[in-house]
Parts: sequence; structure tokens; C-alpha cells
Amino acid sequence: MPNRTEQLKATYGNPFDVLKAVERAAAQGYESLSEDDLFMCKWVGLYTHRNEQGYFMLRTKQPNGFVTPEQLETIADIAERQNRGYADITTRQDFQLHWVHYTEAVPIIRRLQSVGISTLGACGDVARNVVGCPVAGVDREEILDAGPVANEVSRYFLGNPAYANLPRKYKISVSGCTTWCCHPEIQCVALVGAQRRVSATTRGGSASGGNGESEAGFDLRVGGGLSTQPFISQRLNAFVRPGEAVEVIRHITELWRDTPEYREKRHHARIKYLIHDWGLARFRQALEERLGRKLDEAPSDFQEPPDTYRDHVGVHAQKQPGLYYVGAPVLVGRITSPQMRRVADLAQRYGDGKTIRLTNRQNILLLNIPESNVEKVLGGLAEIGLSINAHPVRRSVVTCTGTEFCKLAITETKARSRQIVEHLEKRVPLDEPLRLHITGCPNACAQHQIGQIGMMGSKTKVDGQIVDAYDIFVGGQMGRGAAFNHPVLRKVPATECARRLEQLLLGFKRGRKERESFNDWCKRVGDAELVRLLTEGGTHPLADAEDVPSPQVPESDGPVY
Repeated sequence: MPNRTEQLKATYGNPFDVLKAVERAAAQGYESLSEDDLFMCKWVGLYTHRNEQGYFMLRTKQPNGFVTPEQLETIADIAERQNRGYADITTRQDFQLHWVHYTEAVPIIRRLQSVGISTLGACGDVARNVVGCPVAGVDREEILDAGPVANEVSRYFLGNPAYANLPRKYKISVSGCTTWCCHPEIQCVALVGAQRRVSATTRGGSASGGNGESEAGFDLRVGGGLSTQPFISQRLNAFVRPGEAVEVIRHITELWRDTPEYREKRHHARIKYLIHDWGLARFRQALEERLGRKLDEAPSDFQEPPDTYRDHVGVHAQKQPGLYYVGAPVLVGRITSPQMRRVADLAQRYGDGKTIRLTNRQNILLLNIPESNVEKVLGGLAEIGLSINAHPVRRSVVTCTGTEFCKLAITETKARSRQIVEHLEKRVPLDEPLRLHITGCPNACAQHQIGQIGMMGSKTKVDGQIVDAYDIFVGGQMGRGAAFNHPVLRKVPATECARRLEQLLLGFKRGRKERESFNDWCKRVGDAELVRLLTEGGTHPLADAEDVPSPQVPESDGPVY
């Protein structure tokens, strides 16, 4: 039997029509919005705030993280006039605006539309923002420029009523890069760049080589996802040409949409469970039946990349001679209106005047900068607190919304993450990247399971008071040998986390072998030693921190990036 949410969706009609209810509420009052209306607001990018009735978070969709200076200036203006002067960059290469009053929601959405920004399907049981490599088209090592393909996939699903009632949220990545910087390992459906030899029977004029010897396309992966039960996506061993991408993803989506058993239990309504339950062979057969043809086989020599640090921060030469892209770290993804305006100005003044990108590590890039202008861009970024000369933890930290706005969060995240970063900058002179992910609840909006260090919000009791705490995980790895991290210490008081991480990282620096990675060091020394370092790192003895049950958090319908 369908759950209540399915019953609501079946009777509500076109979910995008909820915008009419929001527009009506501006005249009749917030109380005119029913609980059903408020739930369906997600389909137009709106989530109610945790504590402030009448205010929303509004999420945009920026396919592949593409942003123009005009769009960035518009976000900056909206944030300054109505949203307390900042926006948050998400791990799906979007913006989130907070403090959107219900009377201003529709005018803000219309203004965003006027500069080419949509919010349709930024939330809800739909295809979320299509992510991709933020340096698509300029990356010197990319297999193909997948930006146009990502945009084509996004356009197909955007506002399409045929796909407005999926069992749950649905996440797609399309990338042609060799480093998998958009984390295809954790997407529902992922196309990753692949090169294959072309035989006489498959050539058909589609080869890119001079003599038709090889062609660039995609290797297809399915079934990834995080939240309370994470899965690594699996290769379907299928090769997809760029021109086939929409067709293949459309049929995958319809297959999942039309399988009714995944509408019965809300917590089981993700395509990762379908892949897990069916297995790859059955899924591929069902997909091929829908396609009406066999999928091409993936190249037998296809190799997953090693786990690399993929934040794009710094100055990097493009494949276009004489041009560079510059990546700036945005601490905890929170960017202010003055910073946005300055970045837009730098892109217009010193770049091509049209190309800015957001990354899934919540950073921002300026592309197509002539070599003679690079120093000017770097100086301008440094003036607004976006210097590329950042400590590895500052450039790597990823955080969710937390209890500041999210109804499902257990802990505050943004301010705490900032405090942790600033502490580690002063106390731990790291000289290499380290992925640190801090999330406020088990729903993993900040993807804590893939971090070399992950922190998940919980609660504990100190001196008789219930306080924010974090479970600490280590060992997440992406790419070849992808694996989620594992917990080593639970319920560390949030005020203690910075000191305890300091002690852990100093132990790593003291005890590592030459060129030994953090993950390899963790495996070698073992969890008991990691616990010892983390325990000695606090100023408040763990014995004084009592366990209290963490709130039970269902798999999220809330602000998941």
C-alpha cells in the first residue's frame, strides 16, 4: 500500500502548481498554506525554516555548477536585500538562500528566472541538480567535455511533469574528467568519461579518432547513495555515447519510477535499494527491454582512477593555450554578497566575462583567465577573504546546513565547522590535502561517510546538560577501492572536537611513514591508537560525558544537497 506521501502526491496534481498557493499566501496570509502545500513547496525549491514560521530556504539549480557573473550578482543582490547578506554553496553545485519570507518567495523566484536560474526540482521527489566536473571544457586531462551533455540531461528533466512524481529524490552526475571530481560513486546514476576502441561493426561514423580508431563516451554506474544506509554505485559494464545519454538516463528513471514496490516504504524509496535488491544482471536486462536494444559493452580495459584530492583550488592551466582557471576556497560554503559581487567583477574584468563555476566541495572557480591577469584575480580574491593560499583543512571542509535552519539536524554545523578549521589552521601545519566532512545528522547531507575524517552530529550529556556532540569516522576513500569510513569514537562533545582532531592530526604527522597517506596510517596504527589520540585530545575528560540516545532521524525529506 502506498505511504501517505504517495497518497498526497497522487491527489495534489502537478506539484509545480504549488507556486500558485505560495503566491496566494502572499495576499491571504501564511496560514492559508496547508501542510500539504508546505510539503509540496519542495518541488519549487522551497523548504520551511526550522524555527522561524513564514520563512523559507530557497535552493537554485545550477547544472554542472555553471554560473554567469549576472547570475552571481543577482544572487548577491537578493541575499543582501532579503537574506541577511549571504548564500550557501551546496555539494550539488547549487546556491541556497535563507530567510526568504513567504511574501517575497514568488518575486524572488521570478527574478532568478529572469537571469536563467531555475528552482524547479531543486528539492522534492524529482531529478535534483545534475552535477558534473566544474572545469568541463577546460580540463587538460578530460576524456571529453561533458558540460553540454549534463546541460542536455538537466533540460530534459527540468519541470517535466512526467518525472515530477518519482518515489524519492534522484541524483545524476555526468562528467568526462579523469579524476571523478563530482563523486559518481555516490550518485543514483552516473556517467563517467571512458574511451573505447571502435571496431568496424561499431564505428558508424561516431569515432573521434582520425581513422575512427577510438571514441569518447561514458561508462555507466548505478545505485550509489548515502544517508542512513550508504551504497557505492556499481558499474553496469555499459558504454554510452554522448548522444545516447538522455535516452539511457530517461529509461533508467522510468524503470525506477514505474516499479511500485519502491513507493511503499518511504525509507526504502531510493534507486540504490532497487539495484541492491535486483542485482546488476536483472537491472540491465530490464533496462535493455525498455531501450529495445542491447547496451554496448564497456571497454574491457576501463580503469577507475585512484583516490585523488578534487577541490580545484589554486591556479591551473587550461587546455586552451595561455588561459588559466582559479579556484577559491569558500569556508563552510558560506559566501557573502560583497564576495559574490567581487567574484563577478573579477570574472568580467579579467576573465571572459561569463564563466564562473561552483564545485561539490562548496568552492568557487573563475575560468578563462589570461596569464597576464592571474595575479590581479588572486589579489582581488585575497582582498575579500578568498585567498587560494589556504590551509588544507580550510580548502577541504564540507558542511551541511545544521540546526541553524534544518528541521532534521541534530547539531549546529556552520559555526562549529568554522571554529574547528580556525583552530586547526593555527595548531596543525598540514602540507597535504585532507577531506573533512561535518554533517549535523545521519542523513549525510555533508557526505560524512566519504571523508578521510567524517563527523556526524549526535547528543551527549556533560555536567548534567545535554549538548551537541559528534561521532568521529575515519578512512573514507573514493575512486579505485572506494569505501565508506567507519566510526572510531562516538559522542565527542562538540566543544572538544577541535582539540581532539588536533591531537589526531599531530599524531599522524609524528607517526606516519614517508609519503604515507592519512588513510593508510589509520589502517596501520589501528583504531585503538586513533581512540587514544582522540581521547587525549580533549580538555574535558570523556568520563564526564554521558551517553544520551541520539534523536531518531528518518531518511531525509529535508535539505539534502
